[in-house]
Amino acid sequence: MTFITDAFTALAKSEKEAFGASDHPVLVVKHPIGTVKIEEVNKRADAALDQLVGILLEPGAKAKVA
Repeated sequence: MTFITDAFTALAKSEKEAFGASDHPVLVVKHPIGTVKIEEVNKRADAALDQLVGILLEPGAKAKVA
């Protein structure tokens, strides 16, 4: 699984296609994370947790931006 921010979704898609790994799971969160307060990062992490569990339990599931 790969964890990215939504600024990199196009790159992630092209890399998955280039490596023949179109089913590789990607968890996407809102960009940016490096310049926001830790409280906001924690909120985004909490929101992404359900996606993470879903990806781990159901590998073919599509992730949404958290």
